[in-house]
Amino acid sequence: MDITMTAVRRPEVIEKTLKSFTENLFTTPDDHTLIVNIDPIGEGNDKEVINVCRKYFPNTFIHQAKEPSFPKAVKWTWEQVESKFFFHLEDDWILQRPIFLSDLTGLLIKHENLACMRLYKEDIPFNGAMYDTVKMFGCNYEWNGTRSFTNTYFTPVAGSNNWKNQFGLNPVLIRKKFIDEALPLMVDDKNPEKQFRENNPVMRNILNKWTFAIYGIPGDSRYVWGKNGLHWRQQSEFKKPRDGSGFTTWARR
Repeated sequence: MDITMTAVRRPEVIEKTLKSFTENLFTTPDDHTLIVNIDPIGEGNDKEVINVCRKYFPNTFIHQAKEPSFPKAVKWTWEQVESKFFFHLEDDWILQRPIFLSDLTGLLIKHENLACMRLYKEDIPFNGAMYDTVKMFGCNYEWNGTRSFTNTYFTPVAGSNNWKNQFGLNPVLIRKKFIDEALPLMVDDKNPEKQFRENNPVMRNILNKWTFAIYGIPGDSRYVWGKNGLHWRQQSEFKKPRDGSGFTTWARR
C-alpha cells in the first residue's frame, strides 16, 4: 500500500509521527511505499527529513519542492499513487493506539461505495443506544455495526448530512478510484479541503456518488492527535495565515 505524506523541514516532528504510525498501524513498513513531498519551509533541511523517512520506510519516494505550496504538495503525492487504496498522512499527527490495517482495508473492500475511512481526532460520543447517531465534523453520523466487532464504522445519516464536510485530510485511508475522479478538477491555488467543499457542481457530482466513513465504535477514545507540531509552530518563525480562505502555504511571522 502507498502512504502519501505532505511535509516541511521539521525532522523531529516527523520522527514522532512516523514512529507512532509504524508502531500502531504500518507494522511491516517494508510492505509499503511512503510518498513524500517536502516543502522548503522550516529550520532543518531536506536531507534530515529524508533520513527520518527512510529510517521508518525503506521504500520512500521523495519530491523536494522548489517552492512551498500545500495544494501542489497534496496533488503531487496523490498523482504518484499506484495502490488500490492509500493512506494520506500529514507530517504532524500521532496515532495513539493500535489498529489492524486489515480492518480498515477490509471495510473498503466490502463496501465499494466507501470513498474513504477516516480516523477521528476526538472521542466518539456514546449516547447509550444500541445504534448511535452522533455528531462529528458538524454532521450527523450513524453507526454501522455491532459491539462484538472492532472493524465497524460511521456513515452520514441519509438526507441530513452536509456534503461539504464529508471529506477531510486528517489521517485517512482513501480509495484511489475516488481520487482519480477528483484530481482533474483540483487546482494549485486553493486549499485542498476547500476544493472538496466549495460549491463546484462538477466536484459535487463526484462527491454525491460516494459515502464517507469514520472508523470506530460508539464510546471509542480518539485515534489520532493533531498537536504533535504545536511546539514547533509556537517556536518557529513560520505561521499558518488565518484569513478564512484555507491554508495554502506557511508565512513568516
